[in-house]
Amino acid sequence: MKRKKLLSVVLAGVMAFSLTACGGNGNSTEGGSTSGSASSATSSAASKTSSASTGSTSSTASSSTSTADATPVSGGQLIVGDGTQSNGDIYPYWTNNSSDNAVYQLTSGCSTIEIDKEGKYVVNPQAVKEKNDVKNSDGTITTTFKLQEDMKWSNGEPITAKDYVFRILYFSSPVIVEMGATDNTAGSDLDGFSEYNEGKTKVFKGVRLLGDYEFSVTIAKEKLPNYYQDAMAGVTPAYMKGWLPEGYDIKDDGKGASFTKDLKAKDLKKKAEDFRFNMDAFSGPYMREKYDETSNTYTLVKNPNYKGNYEGQKPYIDTIIYKYVQNETQMDELATGGVDILHQMGGADEINAGMDLVEKGTHGYVSYPRNGYGKLVFVCDRGPTQFTEVRHAIAYPLDRNEFAKAFTGGHGSVVNGCYGLAQWMVEEREDEIGALNQYSFSVDNAIAELEKAGFTLDKDGKPYKSGLRYKKLDNGKLMPLKIEWCSSENNPVSDLLATKLANSEDVKKVGMEIKQSVVTFNELIQNYEQAKKNDFNMYNMGVGFTSIYNPEFTYAIGNPQNTNRISDKELAKLAKDLNLVDPSNEEEYLNRFVAFQQRWNELLPDLPLYSNEYHDFFNNKLKGYDGIKDSIWDLTSQINYCWVQK
Repeated sequence: MKRKKLLSVVLAGVMAFSLTACGGNGNSTEGGSTSGSASSATSSAASKTSSASTGSTSSTASSSTSTADATPVSGGQLIVGDGTQSNGDIYPYWTNNSSDNAVYQLTSGCSTIEIDKEGKYVVNPQAVKEKNDVKNSDGTITTTFKLQEDMKWSNGEPITAKDYVFRILYFSSPVIVEMGATDNTAGSDLDGFSEYNEGKTKVFKGVRLLGDYEFSVTIAKEKLPNYYQDAMAGVTPAYMKGWLPEGYDIKDDGKGASFTKDLKAKDLKKKAEDFRFNMDAFSGPYMREKYDETSNTYTLVKNPNYKGNYEGQKPYIDTIIYKYVQNETQMDELATGGVDILHQMGGADEINAGMDLVEKGTHGYVSYPRNGYGKLVFVCDRGPTQFTEVRHAIAYPLDRNEFAKAFTGGHGSVVNGCYGLAQWMVEEREDEIGALNQYSFSVDNAIAELEKAGFTLDKDGKPYKSGLRYKKLDNGKLMPLKIEWCSSENNPVSDLLATKLANSEDVKKVGMEIKQSVVTFNELIQNYEQAKKNDFNMYNMGVGFTSIYNPEFTYAIGNPQNTNRISDKELAKLAKDLNLVDPSNEEEYLNRFVAFQQRWNELLPDLPLYSNEYHDFFNNKLKGYDGIKDSIWDLTSQINYCWVQK
C-alpha cells in the first residue's frame, strides 16, 4: 500500500531550530535533536502544517483498555518525561530545544490556519471569521483575515489583529538577530520581506493592518507558485506588550505595516530577555505556571480563555508536568509512576523495556515512523571538516548499518540524505534515493578521500607514513587531521559513537584523530549556535522535520540558520528553488527533491546515522492517546483529546 503523503519541515516561527537542520523541528538529545527554524511567511501554526494532503504510514497502537467508547472526564495531572534537557526558553527563534518547543506548541494557539488530523490545512474557525484570497495583477496573492472578536490571551486581554501583524514584523526584523536570535524569517514568503529584513525600510508592504480585527498578508511573486501554497498565509499571534516596552505600537499608512518607533536592540533586549524566560500571556490550550531550572521541569495549567483548536476541542487534563528525564532512569520512572508518558523513544534498550511494561498490562504504546534522523553535524568553515573529502572520510570508517541496528534494535534504518523514513517523497522516488552514495564501510576509501584532500604529510611536513596526517595550507602552516567533537553527557548515542568511530582502530588507521568533549546539552546548543566562541567542528544531534519541507534558509550562504556554515552556491539554489512549483505539478516537485538530495549527499554537511521508528509509552490511566498518527500529529496535538482516568 502506498504511503500517504507526509510533508515536512518548518514554517516560520517554529524555531524548531532555535537551531536548524534541514528545516527541522526541535533540538533533542539523542545527540541533540534540533528544532526547526522557520522559513515561511507565518508562524507557529505553520510549524505543524502542510500543503497537499499529509500523513504517513499508519501508526501502531496498543493498550490494555480501549478508549473508543469511553467518556472523557476533566481534571487530573499528567507527567510527561522528555529526554532532552530544557532550558526555559519556550519561544522559537533563540535557543528553543525540542523539549522547550513542545511546551511552546502546548501553549500556543489561535493560528489562522491549522493542520487537521488527516494532515490537511484548514482555516481555524475559532480564530477566523472570514478569509478571502485575491490574485493580484503583479503576480502576488493577498489573503485577508477577518478575526473572531472574542479571542483572549490567558491573562484576559483581547487578541487582536495587531498581535498577528506584530508576530510578522518583530520576528522578521534584523534587530532580533542583534539581540541573539538565530532566526528572523517569520515573513520570508511575503512581499517586501527582503527590504524589511535587511533594514532598508521600516515598512513591511506585504503586511497590512486593516482594523482592530482585520489584517492581510501578501505572498511575494518570487515565492509563487509554491508546492506548500495553501499554508503560506497562516499566522499565529504574539503578545506585543510582552516583547516591547511601553510607547511602541503598530501603524499602517496604507502602504504597509510598521512600528510607530524604530526598533533598537539596546532599547529592547532587556524586555525581550525578561519575557522569553518569564512569559505571562499564552494563546494555546495551556499556560506556563512555573519553570524549575534545577530539575528542568515545566508546570503547565489549562488556559481558561482558550477557545479550542480547529474543531473547538479544549483540553480535559488540568495540569501537565513536563520534565526532563535521564536515559539511565527514565524507564524506571515510567514503571513506578514518576512519569506517566515517555514519547519519541527510539533506542533498542528503551523500546524493549517499554514493551515489557506493555506485556505486563500496566502500560500502552503507540509507534510511528520518524520524520527525521539522528546525525553527525559538520561545521564546514573551519578545521579539517571544511573539506568535503574529510567529511566523506569520517563517514567511511563507520559501519552505519551496524550502528543503526545496535542503537535502534532493528526499529530503524540508515538514510543517506536530508530526509526521514516518514516522508512520502522518499517512497515515490525510491530508486533514485536508493542510488545515493551509501558511504559503506571502507578504510581504503577513507584514505583515498584524505589523500585527495591533501592530507598527505606527517607532523614534520614529510610524506605521510603513519600516525596523524597533516595538510599544508596556502599560508605554509600544517593542519592536523584532528576533529573537535562536542557531545552531550549521559547520551547513549555519544557512547556508541565513541566506541564505533572516535576510538576505533579504523579511524587511527586512516591517520585521523577525533577528540571528544562532553558537555551538558544546553552547553552543546550554545556551542552549536556559536553563542559561545569555540573551535568545535562536529556534533552529534538529531533533527525532526515538521510539515513543510523547506531547507532554503538552512543552506542559504551566510544565513544564521545555516549552522553547518556551508557555502555552496549550487546547494543553496537547489534548496531555494525546491518548493517553487505549482501544487498540481508533483512530478516536478519530486525531481527537485531528488536533485537537492543528490547534491546534499555529495557534500555531506551532516552524516545521517539512523532514522528510527518512534515509540510512545504511557501509563494506562492516560486515555485517548491512541489518536496519535505520526510525527506531526503528535503529543502536542493529541493532548487536547486526552484525559486521565481517576
